Amino acid sequence: MTLKRLRLRNLLYHWRGNLAVFLGVVVGTTVLTGARLVGDSLQGSLREQALRRLDWVDEALVAPRFFRQALADDLIGSKAAERVCPVILLQATVVVRQKGGGRAIAHQVRGVTVMGVDERFWPSRSSPWSSSAKGDGDSLVLNSTLAGLLEVSAGDQVSLRLQKPAAIPKETMLGRRDDSAVVEKWTLSVAGVLSTEDAADRFSLRPEMEAPRTVFLPLHVLQNRLGLAGRCNALLAGEVHTPLAESLRANLQLADWGLVLQGPQQWVETLFRRLDTNHDDKLQPREWRDRLAGSVVESIHSGRNPVSVSYTHLRAHETGRNL
Repeated sequence: MTLKRLRLRNLLYHWRGNLAVFLGVVVGTTVLTGARLVGDSLQGSLREQALRRLDWVDEALVAPRFFRQALADDLIGSKAAERVCPVILLQATVVVRQKGGGRAIAHQVRGVTVMGVDERFWPSRSSPWSSSAKGDGDSLVLNSTLAGLLEVSAGDQVSLRLQKPAAIPKETMLGRRDDSAVVEKWTLSVAGVLSTEDAADRFSLRPEMEAPRTVFLPLHVLQNRLGLAGRCNALLAGEVHTPLAESLRANLQLADWGLVLQGPQQWVETLFRRLDTNHDDKLQPREWRDRLAGSVVESIHSGRNPVSVSYTHLRAHETGRNL
């Protein structure tokens, strides 16, 4: 008996077990091949969706703190990119009250992205507020997904609940947690709703399958509301020529890190304004005692019992000491 005939007879004799093994291999191969094809297809779909949502944006910087809006112009001036847009990115809850003046909530959507942008964000069209009769001072623009969830259209009123930016996060021990210090309530009218064909309607920096829910506000209006004139916390760059990280390192200033360099004169002025609670340009004993060093006051008045300390005296003393 040859080896080939032996193998054939073995297969025929154990045909039930061999058939089960064969079918298992076929099923496993089919499942793995299908999963690979589906995974590649899903990855390609997600990549295409992400690129479609980013539109003209090639690189983005989102920082945990606010920095100078002028940094966008500095990057353009250094030829790092052709287009750089300063943005304020915040999370909010949007509320729609029932019509008729009632306080009852008709619709509420959480986890909404609020974007404060200027005309540089709309490269292929004019700003949505340019055609609004009310201007851009008290109105916002919604994307189609959010407008559908809220069931609102142009002219309706909506309310925003924004978390106020703070130097100390509210989650920390020293952070303020009271509602007035944390939440900003703001009622605005809807200037318009973006169409589904508009590239900005699907704009999002988050790589997720769910459709974005976005509110657009004029950058300067949002800055004024939050008390952050000339500040932003994100940059969007298009047509990038060099990596933004290198240009950022070359253009960052102390103000971008929230730092201020003060000389003797600025330090004295800041200290004086902080202690002068009644704003009479003089520090009464109750204002400087236990706050300003007694030796400083005595040296200003040459050992006399001081009644008050003026800004001029304090500035002259500190300037002379530093000289």
